[in-house]
Amino acid sequence: MRYQLLALDLDGTVVNHDLTIDPRVNAAIAAAQAAGIIVTIATGRMYGAALPFATALNIQQPLICYQGAVIRDAPSGHIRYAMTMPGAVTAEAVQMLLERDIFVVAYIDEVLHIAQRRPELDLYLSYHPEGAEVRLCDDLPAVVAAHPATKLLFVAEPEIVGPTLAELQRAVGDRLVTTRSHQLFGELTALGVSKGRALAELAQQLGIPQAAVVAIGDQENDLEMVAWAGLGLAMGNAIPALKAIANQTIPSIENAGVAWAIEQLLLAPDAQ
Repeated sequence: MRYQLLALDLDGTVVNHDLTIDPRVNAAIAAAQAAGIIVTIATGRMYGAALPFATALNIQQPLICYQGAVIRDAPSGHIRYAMTMPGAVTAEAVQMLLERDIFVVAYIDEVLHIAQRRPELDLYLSYHPEGAEVRLCDDLPAVVAAHPATKLLFVAEPEIVGPTLAELQRAVGDRLVTTRSHQLFGELTALGVSKGRALAELAQQLGIPQAAVVAIGDQENDLEMVAWAGLGLAMGNAIPALKAIANQTIPSIENAGVAWAIEQLLLAPDAQ
């Protein structure tokens, strides 16, 4: 059975730290598409932040966004699948973060809701040159209690993110998913949300068997996706936990690992 669906994480896998895409990766993705392989993105980014990269890569397929909470067609924006967060526990998590003076963003209908403007907002927006609508809220816990959020994201120093996620896991981990998407970012989504679950849902919708799916990632939020795929690949720059569960580790993003994987594992004459 040949591989039919390739799911790619964005940041650290396809997109470099300077938000560029290696021309070798771009060309390899085009070659995969020309060979009939469906290529999609699986990212923590919201749809509006993922779409410019999909456009740059000529990907016109459903995109997995918000850590797997949403699947939307590109470029139409049609929603195929969505999971939002329960209001009460989301408000509890927001309150915890605010009490610890940690900057938090609530994503509601593609709008970033914040409690106060801080330098962390500019840092976060530096990863989003496409821009984003930001709304300042007098009472952010009340807003998320009344209007279901798709995701919470908090920004802190690397040595703060881990312990904060652990604290959140103890407090709300039975009701929300906590994950680390970047050394500076921690995220929360509805219980059951993961890139792996969304990828399984998308494969089912497209009629593609699990064995024919390939997933590539580099961070903690890629674990379920890489584990679920018929062929799960970890970037050379991936965290050790991802390399441990992947079928194979490929070259790093600096060495165009995605291009190598497509050329050597998906398009080679002896590819599965």
